[in-house]
Amino acid sequence: MKLHSKFRTLYLIRINILFFIFDFFCLSSFFNSFRTENFQVILVSIIFLALSIFFHIRKLSSVNEIIVLEKGIQRTTLASNKAEFIPFSAMVNIQTERIQGSYSDAGQITTGYFESTIFLENGKKLLISPDQYDNYQEIVVAVRQKI
Repeated sequence: MKLHSKFRTLYLIRINILFFIFDFFCLSSFFNSFRTENFQVILVSIIFLALSIFFHIRKLSSVNEIIVLEKGIQRTTLASNKAEFIPFSAMVNIQTERIQGSYSDAGQITTGYFESTIFLENGKKLLISPDQYDNYQEIVVAVRQKI
């Protein structure tokens, strides 16, 4: 059995859209400053663009693809493609908790959702959320069967 996680399209859009918008404004001010030969704006645009790329890569390094294998979970970081294997024997517990929905003056906006946290022997945690993965239920069921 090999179960690959499937990222939600809206999740990937949400983590990337602000960076792309900010990068667009940095690049547009960068190219517009060449016409006016304003070198201070060019320098500031380059610095902001470099910072934006740094924070974007840092944000992407927290996004993981999960593959449930026969003997454990393989977690692959999206930014660096670094893979880490976590055997089922190193997993202590899987805990599911309900996240409350959103409310406004008009009433309930969302009903909320469940997310699961896998506790490891070394004290680390692995969060599996339906906000990130389309096949959240299959991943949680496959892990629960093995623990």
